[in-house]
Amino acid sequence: SINLVAEAYQEIQAGDEIIISLLEHHSNWVPWQRLAQAKGATLKVCPLTPEGALDWDAYQSLLSDRTALVAMTQVSNTLGVATPIRSIIEAAHAYGAKVIVDGTQAVPHQAVDLKSLNADFYVFSGHKMYAPMGIGALLVKSELLEAMSPYQTGGGMISEVGYTETTYAQGVAKFEAGTPNVAGAIGLAAACDYLQSIGMQQVENYEAYLTQLILDGLAKIPEVRVIGEAVGPKGIVSMAVDGVHPHDLASILDGFGVAARAGHHCTMPLMKALHLPATLRVSVGIYNHDSELPILFEALDHAIQLFARRG
Repeated sequence: SINLVAEAYQEIQAGDEIIISLLEHHSNWVPWQRLAQAKGATLKVCPLTPEGALDWDAYQSLLSDRTALVAMTQVSNTLGVATPIRSIIEAAHAYGAKVIVDGTQAVPHQAVDLKSLNADFYVFSGHKMYAPMGIGALLVKSELLEAMSPYQTGGGMISEVGYTETTYAQGVAKFEAGTPNVAGAIGLAAACDYLQSIGMQQVENYEAYLTQLILDGLAKIPEVRVIGEAVGPKGIVSMAVDGVHPHDLASILDGFGVAARAGHHCTMPLMKALHLPATLRVSVGIYNHDSELPILFEALDHAIQLFARRG
């Protein structure tokens, strides 16, 4: 979806500025980096506070009459940190800039009112919300959708084809070249219905409960350093243990039946800023239960003791 906007939204010009944040997933970084290079625009990166939150003062200082686009995540996929996305959008609009929001880590875990949020573009992935892989959504304000040009062609996105000229379908249809992922769309709709049947406020409250239990348990393990804890992670806890590589930690946890993710989580610039090679990331969902958490703590303690004995 983000690549579609980067290719089809043709309003970025030489001298314009695009603002992203240090929290961004590579998918909300590299397309704008390439676009800026191609158009002669400037890509600016908003830093974080020492606690891992978006630096609001720095963001405001980056905004100017040259700002054409702001691309921000709503919730970090690495730290679970939420950005003040509504204020980000309002501040950008005050300068006439458009805003694209990466809601991938937000939509499955909290209620999102897209109308009141007033983003110009909003994207999210299906697999994060229990839908099939390879499906997601791009929501665009209607006036922008009409101004965007198709970036790939094929059956389904045309109005009429002639020997020398082709006219395109209007609205959403002009971006639907080729055979649609019908099964994925049905699966995404089913996932939306499923989450709404539970209630997004209930989902958010339950995951906040589990996240706090994880933070409380990790606080009792002095060797563990939580990254971004001070700003209240949402459903994700990223951690590091001095002297133990996160990949080794993940392997040991796997032996206990604990599925944790280790790596840079497609946020290499963030890892460099944190001076870390990677983090161990534990995430929770509505399928988790608090009875599972002691296994996590036991596995972490085992790993730490194992490496301590190895010296």
